[in-house]
Amino acid sequence: MEKLPDNLKPVICIAGPTASGKSAWAIELAQAVDGEIINADSMQVYQPLSIITARPAVHEMENIPHHLFGHVDGTRQYSTGQWLKEVTVQILDCLARHKTPILVGGTGLYFKALTEGLASIPQPEDNVLRRLEEKSISELRTDAETLDPIAAARILGEDRQRLLRVVSVALGTEKTLSAWQRDTKPVVPKNYWMGAVILPEREALYDRINARFDRMILNGGLEEVKLLNVMGLDKGMTIMKAIGVPPFLDHLSGKISFDDALFRAKRDTRRYAKRQFTWFRGQARDWFCVKNSTDKGEFRQKISHFYI
Repeated sequence: MEKLPDNLKPVICIAGPTASGKSAWAIELAQAVDGEIINADSMQVYQPLSIITARPAVHEMENIPHHLFGHVDGTRQYSTGQWLKEVTVQILDCLARHKTPILVGGTGLYFKALTEGLASIPQPEDNVLRRLEEKSISELRTDAETLDPIAAARILGEDRQRLLRVVSVALGTEKTLSAWQRDTKPVVPKNYWMGAVILPEREALYDRINARFDRMILNGGLEEVKLLNVMGLDKGMTIMKAIGVPPFLDHLSGKISFDDALFRAKRDTRRYAKRQFTWFRGQARDWFCVKNSTDKGEFRQKISHFYI
């Protein structure tokens, strides 16, 4: 980002696991600080999925401008780099109009790219990728921990795509992924942003996840997946991996019952929330931690006393 002038309002980042109440709080903050909301969720960018991704409803966005929600066609792959370019434009536009940009979402990589930078990494040669694609998850994990232990430690669970990325970069470029990332610069410098991460009590969050998925179905979530199914997209497309979509696609194809699909969707969402908890606790240690309304009030005070 170009050098920012002094005396600007801060860029506010609100992160946290799914169903933690980020969107509602962001709207409250926007009303209080003359702000506009910018999406930082990798699935809420997709136009076909409004209900399943818990994108803010139309009536919730009526009084506060919302940006980068549902603006990407479902047939497109959408990267962190693309989001970073678009969000930079939105932030500068808000600041130019003396509005407070409020970024809200659960995609930790988006926030990390914004506040720490996104490396421009050369693409490894195809022969390197083909050789690695034959390896199992456990083999890729072992290779990643050997070649780039720093990057490997950031990857939770059996994330084949990210493990493949770590190993292929280490073998196919002149340095490791963590080294590339270390040499990057933030889009928004440290003195220009404030971050809060919502980390509610775990069991209460799981209860909210279960109840919210029931509401999603009542509000047309299954019909949304049916329309996505009609599009005939490859299951490797990012949109097809949205939490809740795979089990309901299995239901629509007759592989599992509706009740089983709903059970799996809720379970997958809880597991995703658990991974988000772990990621934010590890990667957002310097952010203000919000667990209750008192914490929200304290963060609001910090915003009011923010000066560049």
